[in-house]
Amino acid sequence: MKPTADPKTGASATNRSQPKSVYIKTFGCQMNDYDSAKMLEQLRGENYLPVESPRDADLILVNTCAIREKSEHKVYSLLGSLGEIKRSRPDVVIGVGGCVSQQRGDEILKRVRSVDMVFGTDNLFELPEMLREVAGGNRVVRTAWHDRKRKVDNFIPDFRLDAASLPKAAQSVKACLAITKGCNNYCTFCVVPYTRGREVSREPDNILAEAQALVDNGAREITLLGQNVNSYKTGSARFVDLLEQLNGIGGLARIRYTSPHPKDFGEELAAAHARLPKLCEYIHLPVQSGSNRILKAMRRNHTIESYLDKVTMIREKVPAMALSTDIIVGFPGETDQDFEDTLSLMRQVRFDHLFAFKFSPRSDTPAADYRHQVPEGVRAERLARLFELHEVIRKERSEALIGTRQEVLVEGPHPRETGAVTGRTRGNKPVTIPRRSAEPGELVPVTIVALRHQSLVGRETPSGSQ
Repeated sequence: MKPTADPKTGASATNRSQPKSVYIKTFGCQMNDYDSAKMLEQLRGENYLPVESPRDADLILVNTCAIREKSEHKVYSLLGSLGEIKRSRPDVVIGVGGCVSQQRGDEILKRVRSVDMVFGTDNLFELPEMLREVAGGNRVVRTAWHDRKRKVDNFIPDFRLDAASLPKAAQSVKACLAITKGCNNYCTFCVVPYTRGREVSREPDNILAEAQALVDNGAREITLLGQNVNSYKTGSARFVDLLEQLNGIGGLARIRYTSPHPKDFGEELAAAHARLPKLCEYIHLPVQSGSNRILKAMRRNHTIESYLDKVTMIREKVPAMALSTDIIVGFPGETDQDFEDTLSLMRQVRFDHLFAFKFSPRSDTPAADYRHQVPEGVRAERLARLFELHEVIRKERSEALIGTRQEVLVEGPHPRETGAVTGRTRGNKPVTIPRRSAEPGELVPVTIVALRHQSLVGRETPSGSQ
């Protein structure tokens, strides 16, 4: 059922006794998950409720990711299957948003006739207006950049409604909160500056209000999001200042953030991890390659030497710090020696977690046109070797925690083990606690007693005991 518009006011003519249904499929990163939650918040105001299947929806939204070519292929494959729903129910509205929409715009409407509207990353707050246009019989494309400061600050979620109608992310004990949008770095492999625009920071009061709303709704851990989160600055407020203010929110147990850029990571931020009790001992610090030659070609603006200096400084400030990173293998021109340098970096830093990918050429980025593209078979072989090394390191790092005491934030019942709960340490390690009934959001002190596959096993240790 399409929404109709009042001819006098232009407002949705919504029958509150008959809510409409929406299905949102999200591809990509935590920022896309966050944007989908924002979409759902607006649609709740238009009397839409979420459903689990597109076949049950009056409105189907696809929030897209353009970071890798495979992601874009998945989007078009999904749109093809959604076309079958459109043919059987012509009144269903299909919309495509996110990064692919920002890049492709009109091309999506021309390529997929079942799509009614396409909107970019700056236009998600215009959903009610676009739906009114579609109800008037139009196909809609909105990908224009706006007053970006206004756009990131004009929306604080209303969590006063029934929890059943909240976005799934908002009902969790863990929540994400975007503090910046866009990026100014223009790494040669990355589409973000082209799909999300130049970097803009939200005002601290706006961020704090949303954080308080999340905590009031049950969130115990908040992860701050930004493409280059530690370059946050608005007026006199810096990233460390924002962390200090968030640390003062009652009921909030943990603060994380992702992703900082190595070039902007300084001693003051490392010291904040030692000083602020709610700021976790976990940092995701993308390095991308272990070769200075490749880092220069990537336009990363840091060197391996400066990166290692910062890792040393971080571990001096917080010896228990867990580190994770991003690595791209097979970047154009990467030689066997460049890759060996990456393996050497892995052995030096000994990351707790690794997010690694084969290079994927993306349109609009300089690296897509670089000469000396690495063959797919070589990229795949290098990625396999990288993961093989990391698995050895990950296991050793996890086994070193056996016998230590850790604080676990319970996320819920274990999905496969009856009578057990699961959660994560402050260092972001997954932990299973057998024979323990605990509510999501509870902080449980444990002693790590074993390593089981990808998860640690913890035995509850009463506070004060050794």
